[in-house]
Amino acid sequence: MRVSRNSLLVRMVFYNDIAIVISSITIALFLTFTAFQNLESKVVDSVRDKISLMNRAYNGEILKVKDELNQTLRNFTTFDNRKLNNILSYSERAALIRNRLARRNYELYSNSILSIVDENGYVLGEVNNGEVSPKIDRESFKANVSNVDNDIKTSYFSKVEDKIYSRVIVRYNNESERRLYLVVTLPIDERVMKNLSLLSSLGEEDKVFLVVDEKYKLGTFNLKENTPILSKRDKNKFNLKNYNYVYKKKSIDDETYYIALSDIYDYKNEYIGSFGVALYYENIEVLKLVISLSVIVIVLLFVAVSTTISARMFSKLLEPLGRIMEAAEEVSKGNYKIFVKPEGVDEMRTLSKTFNKMATDIRANEEQAKSKNRKLVGTLKRIDAVEKILMNIQIENDMNITVKEIMSALTSEMGLGFSRAMYFRYSREIDTMVGEFATANNKVKREILNGVESTGGFKFQIEEIAELVKLIKIPFKNSNLIAKSLLEKRIIFQNDKGYKHELGNELFKSLGINNFLIMPIYSETRNYGCIVVDYFGKDNKVTQEEVELLTLLFLNISIRIKNRTLEEEKIDFERTATIGKLVDRFFKGREVSFEKMLEFTERMHEYDPSNSLLKIQIQEIKDEIGKLRREREILNEYVNVKNSNPLEIIEIETIFSEIIADIEPRLEKLGINISTFINYNGKILGNRARLKRAFYEVIKNAKESFDKVNNDNKKINIIVTKEKNVDKIKINIIDNGIGMTKEQLENIFEPFVGYNENAPGLGLSIVSRIIKDHHGVIKISSELDEGTDVKITLNIYKEEIL
Repeated sequence: MRVSRNSLLVRMVFYNDIAIVISSITIALFLTFTAFQNLESKVVDSVRDKISLMNRAYNGEILKVKDELNQTLRNFTTFDNRKLNNILSYSERAALIRNRLARRNYELYSNSILSIVDENGYVLGEVNNGEVSPKIDRESFKANVSNVDNDIKTSYFSKVEDKIYSRVIVRYNNESERRLYLVVTLPIDERVMKNLSLLSSLGEEDKVFLVVDEKYKLGTFNLKENTPILSKRDKNKFNLKNYNYVYKKKSIDDETYYIALSDIYDYKNEYIGSFGVALYYENIEVLKLVISLSVIVIVLLFVAVSTTISARMFSKLLEPLGRIMEAAEEVSKGNYKIFVKPEGVDEMRTLSKTFNKMATDIRANEEQAKSKNRKLVGTLKRIDAVEKILMNIQIENDMNITVKEIMSALTSEMGLGFSRAMYFRYSREIDTMVGEFATANNKVKREILNGVESTGGFKFQIEEIAELVKLIKIPFKNSNLIAKSLLEKRIIFQNDKGYKHELGNELFKSLGINNFLIMPIYSETRNYGCIVVDYFGKDNKVTQEEVELLTLLFLNISIRIKNRTLEEEKIDFERTATIGKLVDRFFKGREVSFEKMLEFTERMHEYDPSNSLLKIQIQEIKDEIGKLRREREILNEYVNVKNSNPLEIIEIETIFSEIIADIEPRLEKLGINISTFINYNGKILGNRARLKRAFYEVIKNAKESFDKVNNDNKKINIIVTKEKNVDKIKINIIDNGIGMTKEQLENIFEPFVGYNENAPGLGLSIVSRIIKDHHGVIKISSELDEGTDVKITLNIYKEEIL
């Protein structure tokens, strides 16, 4: 039996492997989960043991201090009674005792404070390292004296300001009148924490630390002092029975640790801080990775063995099927005298008998082929219609003209024969698809109006289709089929009633849409809209062949739109390049000529200073040179406007605040009142300098609109809003100046079209380019002697959620 990639044997082995893999993965996941849980439990036990070991180590250090203090005191007392009684002061005695302790362990006692205290807690003498010593609280001392006398507990913790000290008390009997005590105060510092780390047998990456007031005080972390680290009242803690420990997994300094805290209490049994141990979590992750890889290797080995065994079993089982396949190949060559011996399992026997009958059924299949051939003829006719559409349609500047030509061909009986076609234009301003116009098949229209029963439907669904379509607005969201077609740039069709599907507007339910097809019109840089066609009043169904043909048609239209756009951009680029060359040649020459004239006139004025006419001419030449330079600057800006600068996130309110702060004083001098109403302070992604230039140019044009107007109430209003459910910022810059005629508005964005004699007419052309480069829309509406409204729509910036 020959085996190919798509053979039944391969499929059976494949599906069997899938079942094995799923089962193996399920078991592996369960075992891995259990192992991870056990591992986590062991980690908690380990961190508990470490914090317990650290406590024992610290207690051992305290006991060691007590023993050394007693031993030193015994030696010192003997010496003291013999030679120094009533000679040394208490402070001098304390200094001598601490010096002897320092000889034993300088590192431990160099920062210690040794005090001689009476039974009432008064300090009689004290020696420290020169720093301000923490005072001994009499109440805490007296509370621990009885324990010292009974040798029950000779040390306690004390918190002074934000530092924690350990105090060790021993009896100092050198006077018979009263009881005296030695108190050694040991600060918990970096040295103590490092020693505890060594004594606790921690790893290189593990940490110890001290927490005071729920903040990191000191330890082996690279953290600043008083950094919040772990609250004792953390909600995720859990206390183990008979231990005053708190456990938590936490990320500190970009690393993950298992944390354990051991509380520190003062003589009143009040919480004053915590010792902490942090086990490095990455070591646990490595162990988890090893476990996971081991499980994966076992699963792969199990799958490989199972695949080999099942492949051999299935190969034996499917041998009869191989003979049936060989017979099928003979039939495909025209040899119908084939007999396959029934053998194997019951299913194979049945298949063999069925195959033997196959030859007699081939003639019936030939008839079916003829039927399909007839359908093919119909498809060829549609191809011919599509070719004619492609030959006759031209991509116009106004896309509505092109769409109307396409819709006429789609609804023509000589074309593709659809009943109705409706166009929904995508509005970038409101991020919505808006009904524009509709056409109907003349034949279907006549049948509906004449009341032909076979057509079905209502007259208004044909007669008033154009008016009804204009009432429809569709949200540009993937939740409806029409917007989805444009978003995904593909044809969507349904051989069904339209009301059963979400088309984006309830009004579609009244249109009687039946067996419909949605075709998007778009280019690489712009979405134009969708054409919806249906077989209203017909029994026709949308076929896959029609969909494929129309897909090719609209792909071709999209390519034509792209080519036209590229051609326009090429023309614009060549025009811009030509202007740039002319600017360099023409303005530079004129500027040099005027500068020579100015130099000559100024020399003449030096010889004849009293000549006022020369003085006036000098000023006029300077003004002309300034004008030339301004025009040259504007032309250079027009030439280089597409040399975009880096984009940034901009708050729209900030830009207008900067512009108004700059221009408002000049407007006030001209009697012009400028006001802003910002209802939505959104963010946009763009180039601050270019957008600021565009808004400034529009406001400047609004200012110039008052030059020929005698109006005491000169106003420029700036309104920034956002429509509900639309991610667009709308900016309206409105003035009540002289306004413009319809003829002036037609070419307002064309270069060198202007109505100010002192300007080259490039301002709004530059503005239009800047807004389009930011994927925005600019529109101007104006009435002569009433004012102008410039509407700019920009996309709101949205951050991406990783």
